[in-house]
Amino acid sequence: MNALAIDCSVSKITIAAKKENQMVKLTLDIGSRQSEKLLPAIDYVMKELELSPSQLNYTTCTLGPGSFTGLRLGSSALKALTLSHNIDLYGIPSLDAYAYPYRNLHTTVLSVIEAKEDEFFFSLYNKGEKLTAEADELIENILKKIDVEGEVFVCGSGAKTFAERASELSPLHKFNFIWPENDTTESLFLIAEEQIRNNVPPLQDYDGPLYVRKSEAEIVLEKSKSKE
Repeated sequence: MNALAIDCSVSKITIAAKKENQMVKLTLDIGSRQSEKLLPAIDYVMKELELSPSQLNYTTCTLGPGSFTGLRLGSSALKALTLSHNIDLYGIPSLDAYAYPYRNLHTTVLSVIEAKEDEFFFSLYNKGEKLTAEADELIENILKKIDVEGEVFVCGSGAKTFAERASELSPLHKFNFIWPENDTTESLFLIAEEQIRNNVPPLQDYDGPLYVRKSEAEIVLEKSKSKE
């Protein structure tokens, strides 16, 4: 199948185009300039595979949680493309995409994305089964949900930071992780095609990113209203 994927859950955005068994990826880690470079990056990976939008079978992106800016950029770009060319868009929860390559491990898998200092978006998995919904917690609270006698594999963009900090706070816990963590675009392609085979409906026009926490702007607005 021909497809376009964007991993936009963190500030480092990766765009990948797939044409049958060929793939081209491009990663943008250039801060605020990503907004002006995203569309040219999409055009670049498509042209490298000699793909036009009309040849795409579907598009897919990380749905969240994650970076507010990244999620807005990625989902908006793909929505514009899919609406213009009548292509289905599949939104995959970010933590699911990070955990997907480790679905066959016979141990607990903890998928994490850094949120703030000592706070992480997380979900727990076992043999591919999602054990907890996406949440935003302090490390101390996440550790309370993990059996101290069990071994945990940590994945996701925040894996290294979480494992190192958690080991300091709770030396009895056993954490393994791989660093640096790969992007999720290949997982996005695989999960989206599973959904297509299982007749899972794509995102609708009104569907937006999955935000687990409020944005800084929302928090500031609530504080200002409380003072009125």
